Amino acid sequence: MTKPEVHCKLDEKMFSITVFLTRLFSGMVLLYISVGCLLYYREFLWNASTMGIPMPVYAGIGIVIVEMFISLFLLLGWFARWAAGAALLNTFFLAGIFFAADLNKLYVALLVLLAAALLPAVLLGPGRFSLDFMHARKRAEKQFRG
Repeated sequence: MTKPEVHCKLDEKMFSITVFLTRLFSGMVLLYISVGCLLYYREFLWNASTMGIPMPVYAGIGIVIVEMFISLFLLLGWFARWAAGAALLNTFFLAGIFFAADLNKLYVALLVLLAAALLPAVLLGPGRFSLDFMHARKRAEKQFRG
């Protein structure tokens, strides 16, 4: 018995809205985390120094600033795939310092949820509502102007 062919109709507009909302919420969460690290900078930098990170003040503040830029890139949709991939790595470092490498169940669950929210942007790209899409459209129009 042969298996029937099943085709999935994908509404591109709804797909782009879904990716946009995923980027928006992920970017807002990352911005919230980085601002929280800045507000509690004493504990954050103390954890960085007790973990043995070289130059803990510069490394800690640097990681927080990188996280803020990554969140802004995700919110705008600029270099969205790279920003989402960098957000996965950078958030592991940032959360590791913030929680002083204390891996409890809630922390691991939140990181898995963050990874699940960022993977569509890594794999599928930013969608129609992003600066990447507008830039690609302008580049294509310029190329096919003839």
